[in-house]
Amino acid sequence: MTNNENSIDIAKNIRDIAKHKYSNYKDFNATSSKNEPSSNGTTPNNETSSNVTTSSHGTSSDIATTSNEINSDKKKGQCTLFIKDILIDVTYYGAITIGKQEFNVLLDTGSSNLWIPNKNCTSAICQNHNRFDSSKSQTFTPEGNPWSIEYVVGFTSGITGIDNIKIGCFTADKQIFGLATNVSNDDIVLEYDGILGLAFDNLNTMNNGAPTLISTLIKQKKMNPIFSFHFQHTLDFDDRGIFILGGIDKSKCNGEITFNPLITTNGFWAIKQDNALVNGNPVFSSPNIIAIIDTGTSIILAPSNDTAAIHKKIPGAVFDSQNNLYIIPCNTTAILSLRFGGVDYAIPSKDLFFLPITGTDCISAIMPMDFSPTVDVWVVGQTFLKNVYSVFDVENKQVGFARSK
Repeated sequence: MTNNENSIDIAKNIRDIAKHKYSNYKDFNATSSKNEPSSNGTTPNNETSSNVTTSSHGTSSDIATTSNEINSDKKKGQCTLFIKDILIDVTYYGAITIGKQEFNVLLDTGSSNLWIPNKNCTSAICQNHNRFDSSKSQTFTPEGNPWSIEYVVGFTSGITGIDNIKIGCFTADKQIFGLATNVSNDDIVLEYDGILGLAFDNLNTMNNGAPTLISTLIKQKKMNPIFSFHFQHTLDFDDRGIFILGGIDKSKCNGEITFNPLITTNGFWAIKQDNALVNGNPVFSSPNIIAIIDTGTSIILAPSNDTAAIHKKIPGAVFDSQNNLYIIPCNTTAILSLRFGGVDYAIPSKDLFFLPITGTDCISAIMPMDFSPTVDVWVVGQTFLKNVYSVFDVENKQVGFARSK
């Protein structure tokens, strides 16, 4: 297989797994029709959200911002976990401890299950990862309820267990989690062992909506009902991101945080997206976009008509119909911005491509995904999120962004 084919296969696989991740959820609230491309490049008067709020949590004076405060419990209800990227900012993972065994987990606001491989996992991929050995934990309870998650090229399944789980300086007592006994090859990669879902309880396929790790920490009054991310780029001076449980670090923000209320009740972190802009020019004249904010997805997925309208404004962009991808010049100078709550957040040119396929051609990080014939649903992943400071407010059910330092 050539490098060209390998890059395309990787991109298609990531796109298809993300698409399948949302295929079972059809209950998005739509209030108008599909998007129409903007013909005059002006901004519609009704784009700015009227429901923008400010947060009551985590001001810059009450959050751990120095290295010697990281992973300490000196500040009530919050602590910070350093996180690392996979490949070149593809996605991010952090460490948790179950009983006394440590695992790296993908941090995923697009799902709610927490699972890691069991000692008796029969899949070949499990042999290269840390696996949970219940005999090494004096606090483990073998609940044993079956669970599964379907993926486009397979599925992960296993049984449930209960143990004390530590993340950062917090420990959730008697937390339900999944012990995977069958894992498809595409569900985990070398750097992480399992997945930590950070969406709401009703998305959890274990025990028909078992409390998530975040939910348990909040209910046990150990963590403030909010969490936030600052994702670092690989080429940044300090290649470490931060996951703040229970607060906000305003020192990582360039300007104020603007909050957007959730617009669905199906368990996702889904908000209204006002528009997309290329080089400052709005793409849609009457946007009606539901954006799922997903830290576990590497790219941005949008309906075919929307991605066509965006790439039409990027010089040199070409549609690869065979692979349902767009190819853009690797040296593009186009800047894509997403508008939330009336604020434009820019994605720099260097982040518009996902992988190179030749010395001059790259796969666009904006990929087609037709989720619904009537509703414009976008999945907004790391292509966008690594360029902002993101806040997930559990109590007030809102998502906030600030331009990232």
